[in-house]
Formats: sequence, C-alpha cells, structure tokens
Amino acid sequence: MKGSDYMNKQDFLNPQACRGLDEAQSPFWFWNDKLEDEEILRQLKLMTDAGVTCSTPHARSGYIGDYMTEDWFSHIQKVIDYKKEHGEPMWLYDEFNWPAGICNGEVTKDEHLRERYLYFTRYDVPANTRFRAHLHPFGGGRPGGNFDAAPKNIFCYDAETMEQLSLDGMLTPMVIKNMDIPMKEFELLRDRDTVVYQVQILMDPYDEGGRGQPNYLKAEATDTFIHLTYDRYQERFPDDIGTTIKAFFNDETRFAHSFPWADGLPQKFIEMKGYDIRTCLPDLVIPGDKAGRTRCDYYDVVAQMYKENYHGRLRDWCESHGMDYTAHLLGEEALGGHTRYSADFMRQVDAMTRPGVDHLGKGIGSLNIKFATSAGECYGKDGAQVEVFAGCGWDLSFEEYLRMVSWMYLQGIKTIVNHGFFYSIRDERAKDWPPSEFFQWSHWDKMPQANAMTRRMYGLLTGGRQEADLLVYHPIETFWLHYLGKEGYLTMYQRGPLLEDKRAARIDRDEQLLLTGLQERNVDFVSFPSDATRNFKAEGGKLVNTVTGARYSVFVLPMAEVIPLETAKLLDAFARQGGLLCLMDCLPVYGMRKEDDQQVAAIFEALKNEGKLCFIDSAADAERLTTWVNAVCPSPLTITSGMSTCKNNHPCYPEWIIDPVMHNDEDLSGVAYIRYRKGSLREYFFVNFTAEPQTLTVKVPSAAVPEVWDTFAGTAEKAEVLSERDGVYELRVTLQPNVGTALMTEVK
Repeated sequence: MKGSDYMNKQDFLNPQACRGLDEAQSPFWFWNDKLEDEEILRQLKLMTDAGVTCSTPHARSGYIGDYMTEDWFSHIQKVIDYKKEHGEPMWLYDEFNWPAGICNGEVTKDEHLRERYLYFTRYDVPANTRFRAHLHPFGGGRPGGNFDAAPKNIFCYDAETMEQLSLDGMLTPMVIKNMDIPMKEFELLRDRDTVVYQVQILMDPYDEGGRGQPNYLKAEATDTFIHLTYDRYQERFPDDIGTTIKAFFNDETRFAHSFPWADGLPQKFIEMKGYDIRTCLPDLVIPGDKAGRTRCDYYDVVAQMYKENYHGRLRDWCESHGMDYTAHLLGEEALGGHTRYSADFMRQVDAMTRPGVDHLGKGIGSLNIKFATSAGECYGKDGAQVEVFAGCGWDLSFEEYLRMVSWMYLQGIKTIVNHGFFYSIRDERAKDWPPSEFFQWSHWDKMPQANAMTRRMYGLLTGGRQEADLLVYHPIETFWLHYLGKEGYLTMYQRGPLLEDKRAARIDRDEQLLLTGLQERNVDFVSFPSDATRNFKAEGGKLVNTVTGARYSVFVLPMAEVIPLETAKLLDAFARQGGLLCLMDCLPVYGMRKEDDQQVAAIFEALKNEGKLCFIDSAADAERLTTWVNAVCPSPLTITSGMSTCKNNHPCYPEWIIDPVMHNDEDLSGVAYIRYRKGSLREYFFVNFTAEPQTLTVKVPSAAVPEVWDTFAGTAEKAEVLSERDGVYELRVTLQPNVGTALMTEVK
C-alpha cells in the first residue's frame, strides 16, 4: 500500500518520532498560578515524554502576576528556549481568559471601542390618543444643521397594516428662548391605532459587562487589540514568530447583544445593499417577509463587517508574519446560535487560516464540529482544530477520552486542543471547567497511547481531502428572513431566548434533523454556505471546488426560500449538465436582492417543470433523501453484514438559543465511517461507538489487497479477504470500541 506525504507506514507504527505530526495535539496550558521557571520546565518535559510536543500557553484565572509585562514575556521566553532546544512547535493564546479582542480589558476601557447595539422600545398607541416622544437624529448628538434630512429615532406604523407612516405632520418646531437650536417635537394623534418604535444606540458600562465587549465591527478596536497584543509579541520575539511559534489562537468572540451596531455600518450597508437601513430599523423586530428582507440584508452586512474588521485583520497580521490564525466562536451548534452570536458563523471560517470550533462536555453527536469543518472544506482551508474536554468533569474516563477524540476526527478535525493542561489545581483552580488532562488526571499515564493515536489519525486525515458526494445547503438566509432577535438575553445563559417565529424554529430544527439523520445512515456530506459559491463551478455534471479540486455529484437545497442569484445560477448550470439536485420543503422565491426575485424563482420553477430535480416535501426526511442518494450515487463501499448505521440519541435541540451548549447527555451508538482521498489512495475511516467489538463484512474496490490500520493499537496489516472478483474485495473487518480504524484501498 502506498504511503502519503504525511503518513507512511513507518510513521504510523512510530508516530511520536515524526516531527510532521507534532501539531496533532496542542493543549491549552493554563497558566493559572504564580509561575516558576523550574516548574515550567518540569511540565514541558512531562508533555514531551508523553508525545505532546506542541502546546498553547494560556493566561488564565488564578494567574499571579501582570499580563503582557516583562515578567509575562520572560516566562514565554523560557518556553521558547525549551521548544527551540527540543525542535518542538508552540502556539500562543492571544488573550487573558476570554472573549478575545480586549487584551484583558485594556481595549474596552476606551468606550469608543466598546460594543454598540440597537435597542427598540415599542409603544402601542390607541386611536384618538395623544402621544409624545423625544425626537432626535438617529445616533444622538446635538440637533442642528441638517436636522430635517437626518434619519430620526422615531418610526410610526399603522397597527392594522404595519405600513410605515411618514413623520410629516407629526413634527412641530420647538422654540427655546434666546437659544438658536433648531429642534422639533414629535406628537402623534390619529384616528387609527398606531405602533411607534423608538430606537436607541446603547453601550454597556465597563464594569457591567462592557469590559468583555469590544466592537468586533469596528476596525479601530481590532487594530488596538493587535497593537496591544500581537505587535508586542512580535517586538519581543521577532525571530520566533512564524518559526517556533506557529499560530495565534483567538477564543470565543461573539456579539453580546442581539443587534450589534457600529458607526461605519450605515455606509457599509449602503455600499452593499444600495439603501439606508436607518430609514427602516424596526424591520429588524417586525414579523413578516417584507421586514424580513431588511433582516436578510442586515445580518449579511454584519457578518461581512465582522469578518473583514475583526477575524480578517487578525488573519492578515498572522499570515504576514508567517503564522496561522485560528479561532473559535460562540453558538456554533445550530442556525439560531450562528445568527445570534456571529450573524453567519460559517462565513467567519473563511477569515481563518485553520478553522476552529469548541465542544463542551463529554457527549458526542452534535453538528457544531461538522459545520466548522464543512466551512473549511468549502473555503479551501485545512488543519481544523477543536477545543475539547471542558466541562467533562474529573471523572472523565480514558475510554471516554478516546471516544471523543475519535469522533472529532470522524467529523473532519485535524488538531485536538485540550481544555486543558492545568499548571495548578490549587484551591478553586480545580473547579475551572475541569478536568485537567495533564499530570493531575488519573489517566495521565496513558496519555502517550492517546497521543500516539491522535498523531496517527492526524497523519491519516491530512494531506488529502474528505471525499463526500453530497453538498447540503445551509439555509441561513431563509432563517434570517423569519428570525426575530430577542433583546435582553446576553451570553452565558444555558437556556436563552425562544425562537418565537415558528418558521424560524422549524428551519433550525429541521436542518438538524436532516443532517443528523444523514450521519446516522452514514451518508457523508459537506454543509454549503452560499458565501462559498465563488469557489465553485459546474463542470461535467459535477460541482467542483476550484480551490481544492474536490468534486461533488449531489446538491441538496432544504428550506431555501431565499438564495442568492449567483448560487441559483450555479445550481442551474449544474442541474442542466446532469448534476443531481434535490430540493426539500419549498422552491426558492427570493434572491438576496429584490431585483433578483423573479429570476431566482424562474430558475427553480423551470428546473422542476423540466424534471431536472428531485423534490421532497419535508426537509427533515433524511430517510427518503438517503434512499434517493443511494440510488443515484451509491458509495463505493458496501457493508453487507454487521452494523451499518449509527443512532443519535439527541438529533436536535429545543426551540431556544442555548448558550453555552453542554453536550454531556448526547451520545451515539453504532458504526460510522467517512471516505478520505489522497491521490490514488482512498481511506475509509471507521469508528465503533458501541461497547463491544463489531465485525463487518464489506465489499470495496481496490487495485491492491486492502489493509487495516488500527489507530490505537498501531498495527497495519493486510485485510482478511473473503473473496475477490474483478478488483472488488469482500473483506471481514473487526472494529474495536471507541477508536478509529482505517481501511486503506487503492483506486483503480
């Protein structure tokens, strides 16, 4: 069996000797006490001896000393010296605790760099009732100059039709004696019921939440963070940035409030959308498709500003200094969290060198990992990492540890970022989202085995590409159309705001049911964000990723009332070339631009009328979709006997936005597998999520006798062949519980 650039058989058998596998594991090393050089060196040697040759020093609660001072840098220098002596890499965590972007609160001391957000107050005014409210130009400031032309903070709607009313006739001049200040008073008196919205731009005080709330939409806030953090590391360690220090890790950024705002947002909105959002701000909280079109535009602009002004600027700095930029966000599990905390979670991955994601608790089976790695696939990224094991508790068993790591690799992860390796568990430190998987853990003596397994999986699944036939559209634009943000809920609520709009709740739920249903049936897929359309072309009845070369035969479009025209045109070309297109629940009726609506609707109506697509009524019907996919695009591998599915006990979340999600009650039972391709080598990566070994009989094509590589035992042997005919092998394969097994074949 041929090897690859990252994993030949010798490296598989002895992975800890291979320097190319060092970044398979890079734990957070919590510096949470008074640091002593002797203890730092002792702990580094413990890691080296266990094979954990990359680590990420992390300023953490309990640290005794001043952050980003000469004392801090002297300890970092001690680590760098050790790493250079031993030929090991390291990453840097770019913050004290989290969220990132504040330099331990230094950035947000400047209130101009703190998060701004919109706050809506609704007044229901009965007919023939006099109503007054304070009127001023939107955004505040002293009234004056072009007062009449400026957008106002008051909006009126007819209560029955919800048509917006002109303020003409409701404004009367105010005269302040001896003062030349042009002002007007708002006064309403109508013979019909009226809805009045007052809109404010607010900011939290520094000591009441504002400390951890930088304005991620504002480039100046990011540049200040870079100056206070990244530039200081560069100044102190110019020869080590990009050599010994391989990456910066940026942690848990999010919008604290539902409607983030920045001074530059109106102009960016006009540039992207062609109209001034300040004239229709209450559309963000008014139900219905008409207002929903404004919501689509708002979240699109916010997502783009977040990407460009925060993550993109950090990535540019890192890449200009020869480093990787990696991050994880908040609310990664489902559409509700994707919108609430980052406007568009998957789009932010495009601004990372290495995709990142978080996973709290010991349960497995959620979609957060798959969303992150799918975005990486679509945007042409590699090296996805996951921060994992926080909140698993000190009773985390070694078997649970292996099970979680194996599932992560099955979802497309490459690097395990342990949360964490605790420098100290003195006093309250032991209660900081435990466990420590370091020397304090009861299973630390087995870490060399776990690390060797992790390195083997990293090597097996690096250097090629996931080979999935299926792209499944991520219908975030349609979710935006219906989603009504809820004021008053900030971060750190395990039970957050309800998804009150029933259509939004259904979209959120049905996407989860569809995707978990596909995974249960071992139909692998890549979740497709429309923003990645620019990376794809239709060619010979396939959708081809022009960045990676990956080719897809099937595209599924669930619950997509809204779809950008560019994506619609791509799918039209794909289907007309013979590509396999399936629509679920509905046909699109809207483009992202109103002027595109008719063309978008016509494209899909024509494809349906001409019989060029499959249509399934329910977007949650994974069974029917699986039947269709297996008929039109069967997998090269067939399980003819033994366990062939993997049951998920928690296929979707309730109808509220959960923050943070603790995965402790989630689990899988069965056998799951994915395909991975490296040139002429095709790997089938299996994980057995049962308590007992599982023996399968499989049929698979191969140009040579397939081999079975056990990632935990470290064995690589010829498969047990039951028969062979015309290059199709029937094999017996036994899978041990909780660990990965690779079936290695060669493509004819």
